[in-house]
Amino acid sequence: MEFSFNLFKPHRERKPKSSEPLVAIKPNGRIVFNSQATELLGNLTYCMLGYDTDNKALGVLPLQTQESNAFPIRYASKGAYIGAKKFFRYFGILPERLIEEHPIKQGEYIGIRM
Repeated sequence: MEFSFNLFKPHRERKPKSSEPLVAIKPNGRIVFNSQATELLGNLTYCMLGYDTDNKALGVLPLQTQESNAFPIRYASKGAYIGAKKFFRYFGILPERLIEEHPIKQGEYIGIRM
């Protein structure tokens, strides 16, 4: 008797964990920082968000205190995230798929290309 085995091949392969700062922008409106990118936030609890239409880039400005229109930064064991669906809808830039980019520190801002 001969067998004809089909091997298990998952549809999505897992990527190895990156040791570099990485920010993911998800279709549900979350901006997710991995543990290395979380260091750029400086353990601050709020941020202001901006959008550069010419360069198609998102700007995160971490803040010490809550201000009008500031978004809370939520810290987790493996990083941090910002719930920003209203921001993305306001500018009409809510992504249809996951975007992963390396953040760029520019002055007080953290820039992320979209």
